[in-house]
Amino acid sequence: MFLGQYTHTIDSKNRLIIPVRFRALLSSGAYVTQGFDRNLMVYTTESFRLLAERASAISMTNPEARAIRRVIFGGAAEASLDSTGRILIPHYLRSYAELDSEITIVGAGEYFELWSSEIWIQVLASITDPDVNAQRFADYDLSAG
Repeated sequence: MFLGQYTHTIDSKNRLIIPVRFRALLSSGAYVTQGFDRNLMVYTTESFRLLAERASAISMTNPEARAIRRVIFGGAAEASLDSTGRILIPHYLRSYAELDSEITIVGAGEYFELWSSEIWIQVLASITDPDVNAQRFADYDLSAG
């Protein structure tokens, strides 16, 4: 499971160092795809396979389903860790997420997200407001038991 937040830099060759705690989970490969919030999502090979199965099960006659497929598959790239624990972020994905040199890596359970640190600061402000969260999450049962 991917947990926590980390700040790393992306180099001039579009390589990003992955946190040590995440590397073992990516040992069999990874997929990087567009997120839904001007970010990127990085999945393990197995998690991406499950996502692909769910996306492929949606009817192609539905225009929204086609849009989902374009985001997930058209905005995806296979990635693997190099010998120093880096993955390559393709230029088109880096451009989509407005990734400059400083990247915030955010664990999200079965995947992790890559954010421009500037954009992440704004997102973090909106998701840490207790009054907003009390209303935002009222309809979700997040109890442990």
